[in-house]
Formats: sequence, C-alpha cells, structure tokens
Amino acid sequence: MKRIFVLALVLYFPSSLFAKTGIGIQGGAKFSPSADADVGFNLRSEFSPWGIAASYNLKDKSIDLVLDNWWIYKKINSRLNWFALWGMSFSGKVENKSFAETGARLGMGLNVFCFENRCLEFYAHSAWNPSVGVYYDRDDEEYSLRFVPACFPLNAGVRFWL
Repeated sequence: MKRIFVLALVLYFPSSLFAKTGIGIQGGAKFSPSADADVGFNLRSEFSPWGIAASYNLKDKSIDLVLDNWWIYKKINSRLNWFALWGMSFSGKVENKSFAETGARLGMGLNVFCFENRCLEFYAHSAWNPSVGVYYDRDDEEYSLRFVPACFPLNAGVRFWL
C-alpha cells in the first residue's frame, strides 16, 4: 500500500509542475440580503478540475476564499465552453465586528479562449452559495449565529495561461 501511495505522489507532482496554469484577476457582486462587491485573483491548472479564488469584499472589508470543482466542462464551439461547478466558500474578518463563515456552492458559467494557443481566457459564472457563520461583536461582547440561504455571487475575470 505504501508503494502505491509513493508511486501516485511521484507521478502526480511532476506532471502538475509541467501543466499549464492560469493566473488571473476577477471582480464580482454578491446578491444576498445585503448586496456587495469584491475584487480578487484566481488560479486554475489544466491538470486539475479545481479552481481557487481569493477576493477582498469592498463592503465589509473581509477576505473571501473559494474552491470550485468544474465537474462538467463541455465545448459549445471551438473557443466557447460552458461548465457546471460545485465547491466551498470561506469568509472572514478580524476587527471589532468579526466573523467566520463557510458555505457550499453550486453554479454554472461560460469561458472563452481568445487565441489558438489558449494563452488568454475570459470567464463568467454564477452560483448558489448558502452559508452559515459565527459573528462576534467585541464592543458588546456578543456572539451570534447567522444562516444565509439565498446568496448568489456573480464573478467575471480574465486568466493568463503560462
């Protein structure tokens, strides 16, 4: 069993080092009981269906992290594709009014590669992202739980593939 695990590691890591990697910037809006906007960066690899995004929320000045799996990826034509995603989200802020929340994501999107060598990609996606979190107000020394069943983030961005 150890040999199989070591062999899997030896085969996985070198191939991921030589895979094309997309690095980009994105912006978006989150439609929930309180709408807000964010800016950030994103990362994807052709080796894995997983994408990572980190963004700064402009309204509540928090950090948002998203991990998405593009579990369906289909061509519409030679450059345009659609995808379905599922994933996880994490948000947090440490100040007088602090919070930590997590959620699940389920969504769809489009992406297009502009050149034959696939060096420039534009994408847009939206997801349903219900979340649950713990909030703490240091001034009042109060904890509270919050559940947001209806949150719909919409993001668009550009990635440069290396």
